[in-house]
Amino acid sequence: MLRVHDVHKSYGKISALQGASFDVAAGSIVSLLGRNGAGKSTLLSVVAGLVKADAGSVHVDGVDVLADPRKATGLVGIAPQYTGIYPPLSVRENLEFFGELSGLSRSNRRSRAGSVAEQLGLSGLLDRKAMKLSGGEARRLHTGCALMHRPKVLMLDEPTVGADVATRVQIIDAVRQLAADGAAIVYTTHYLPEVEALEASIVIIDNGRIMTSGSRAELVQAHKTPGLELQTFSPLPATLVGALRAVESSPLCYRIPDAALADTVAQLTSAGIGIESVQARKPDLESVFLAVTGSSLVEAEP
Repeated sequence: MLRVHDVHKSYGKISALQGASFDVAAGSIVSLLGRNGAGKSTLLSVVAGLVKADAGSVHVDGVDVLADPRKATGLVGIAPQYTGIYPPLSVRENLEFFGELSGLSRSNRRSRAGSVAEQLGLSGLLDRKAMKLSGGEARRLHTGCALMHRPKVLMLDEPTVGADVATRVQIIDAVRQLAADGAAIVYTTHYLPEVEALEASIVIIDNGRIMTSGSRAELVQAHKTPGLELQTFSPLPATLVGALRAVESSPLCYRIPDAALADTVAQLTSAGIGIESVQARKPDLESVFLAVTGSSLVEAEP
């Protein structure tokens, strides 16, 4: 359904995308993982026809997005990271407005607005002004606007950032239903439990390059390096960070890949670093990301 091949995009001397390639089949979900600035949003904007690539190709259901972005508009839906709804309009008016932009008839817009609102738990709020919605309700409306025209390819950029638990659950459920109905979905997030809840395939992007892709099980198996997580009483000096390949995932908490406990403790003790706690970490998506990119995805959380 979606085929991205060797896409390049630069802004002056900054290379945002460097030969990005991946596919998303109809009825499947791909989670695009990357730190802030890795190229995720630029890539989604290129697929949506909002940004023109310097080179490469993007096809949606056989339509060449780069050559004919207008024709591809009706096939693609995108909900950017930052909420893009109109505060003075009601929930219904927002949904119908975006439906009109996508070419839906008046009757279809009204019917579709009711369906989308029900899907995202907004049915009782259709006549409420968007400015009076809670943060979670606004995120759901933002996502709903991208669903109005039943896109064949749906791209959601951090759809649950700052959202409450109920909103996360409703958006995840809606995304899974859309995939079951045949949509191809690209979903970016820093919240790894969402990736597992969606049972999504994974594409890791770093510095504008696709580093690896596959299912969670495939990637964990391919990068199943054991590691340690240490909580220290003082920061590690830069020399020790480099020697241990340590990544500070939160203040004074370091993840160290492929580490032997005795050797690591000896190095820290020799450097005068006190250890508050230490635990072994089983391979998971975070350790895969660390192994592939050399950095922690957790660092990128808003």
